Amino acid sequence: MKSPIAKILSKFSKAFYNTMSGVAVTILNNLDDDSSARAATEHAWASYEVASRVGDAVRQSVKESYEVGVGRTIKIFPSHLDKAWDDSGMTLSEKLHGSDKEMRDAIVETIREQLKENRHAMQAARKLYDGYNSGQAVTRQQGIPKYLQQIVAFARHSDLTEEDRNALLRQVRRAKRQVERLGQGSAPNQALKTAYRELLDAVVSGSEKALSRSVHAAVEEKSRYVAERIARTEAARAWADGFAEKYMDDDSVVAFKWKLASRHPKFDICDLYADANLYGLGKGIYPKNATPRLPVHPHCLCHLAPVYRSELKGKKAVDRLEEGGRVWLENQSLYHRQQILGIQGAKAFENKDPWTEWARNYRNAP
Repeated sequence: MKSPIAKILSKFSKAFYNTMSGVAVTILNNLDDDSSARAATEHAWASYEVASRVGDAVRQSVKESYEVGVGRTIKIFPSHLDKAWDDSGMTLSEKLHGSDKEMRDAIVETIREQLKENRHAMQAARKLYDGYNSGQAVTRQQGIPKYLQQIVAFARHSDLTEEDRNALLRQVRRAKRQVERLGQGSAPNQALKTAYRELLDAVVSGSEKALSRSVHAAVEEKSRYVAERIARTEAARAWADGFAEKYMDDDSVVAFKWKLASRHPKFDICDLYADANLYGLGKGIYPKNATPRLPVHPHCLCHLAPVYRSELKGKKAVDRLEEGGRVWLENQSLYHRQQILGIQGAKAFENKDPWTEWARNYRNAP
């Protein structure tokens, strides 16, 4: 089932994209070498006011998600939504500060790693060309891989398009062929010099493209992942708070039903929560005061639905947490049990250990 806050999070993603649209170009324009990666990133961050704009967008998403959960609009951001609620013990403001630093650090690290890779490829290409100019070009075939291996690795593994990689590899192959044509002890020729120069030019061009793509990927993918993680997690919690406020004191609602998000990415404890009968009320149905806390994990968009008294005629809540979970887990494949319990936990489960002691992301209901 589609998350009730899906539209809100989609709007956040668009706002984030708009905020970051010029950041990568600004970083590249102010980048000299890996020592300037931090300064260039900080300059772009300040220029586009990334910290405040992303923080405001997250808070807006949290506020709107709470409104959806509680079923009414509010004028002011509720102070309780800024308080610590999970095991980290951090407030929303502290989490925003941490995620902002995580985004910047990821970009800086990406730049430094790419520049290091570029530098290795350039050194290898330069060594070949300078060796020719000094009259010491490698002529023995057994020496070729030593000088060309870094360039080949760069061409194959850098963040280039397929077309870029193919063009660079063609230059590598041409240089190899020229070297292989030389006899033992032969003097370098003009064709070899041309091949080396073209290879060096190709590495320069390829390095620039690789750096550009790496920076854009870090800004648009790594940073987005971090930003969306905090937006989704905090918005999901805000929705759950609003939902609880709306229904906890409603006597006609006696239970909540766990709903998996339609884009639930992998098999985990949320599948157990949604499908196991842990309280004798039916699959995924919990007494209001025994409902697992949302969100269960980062990016979790599972949600709840009210279950009315009239829907549970003849049923009474009975705590069968261990029994119900064990029955459900025994009906799953070993692979799925391991995804929930871990490898050691799955073995312990077979030895009759309580599943609640091993289940990942499991915690007692609030």
